[in-house]
Amino acid sequence: MTADERTVVFKLGGSLLSLPDLPQQLERLRSPSPMGRPLIVVGGGAAADLVRDWQTVHSLSDELAHWLAIRAMSFNEALLHKLLPHSAVVRDRGEIHSAWNARLLPILSAEGFLQAEEETGDHSLPHDWSATSDSIAAWVAQRLGGRALTLLKSLDLPTGISLEEAAEEGLVDTHFPLVAARLAVSWINVRSDSRPVVEWTSEATASD
Repeated sequence: MTADERTVVFKLGGSLLSLPDLPQQLERLRSPSPMGRPLIVVGGGAAADLVRDWQTVHSLSDELAHWLAIRAMSFNEALLHKLLPHSAVVRDRGEIHSAWNARLLPILSAEGFLQAEEETGDHSLPHDWSATSDSIAAWVAQRLGGRALTLLKSLDLPTGISLEEAAEEGLVDTHFPLVAARLAVSWINVRSDSRPVVEWTSEATASD
């Protein structure tokens, strides 16, 4: 069972979990629409930052820190599921489709999905800090055959900035320009009053 180009992955920055009206903003994504079928990937936020501190203090390997940071994402996934009554935490392709069929908003268990997908032999994501939740969301979109990724962020995207420049400035992780190269990527500053949707890259442009 696979998804297709109608899948739209929304990467929710972990810092946005402090927004009091976040459930109302995300509820509109629940129903399938001409824009596509939604799937949410939640960033690690402050929980992942704690793992960074642990790695420095305890000299943890990149591999261990990678999986601890992904486990930190599950903490935020559980919170978002609690905040959104019409949602489901999903671990694989079958559960994603079941959530869509039940008109639930699927929240991806990053740990479960990555472990299941990497068991197939595809280890295209680095197991270090070069690939954080932004790259994970892009990788998930590719694995599901989707074409669209929307980054829900806490700040504006500078005008005219490229994927590579954004990575250099720390707006996305350093692996993101590679894994998102063939996706149509949008950016929304959820903390902005106007919440403009910035069409950052198009699939056609990325595929050239």
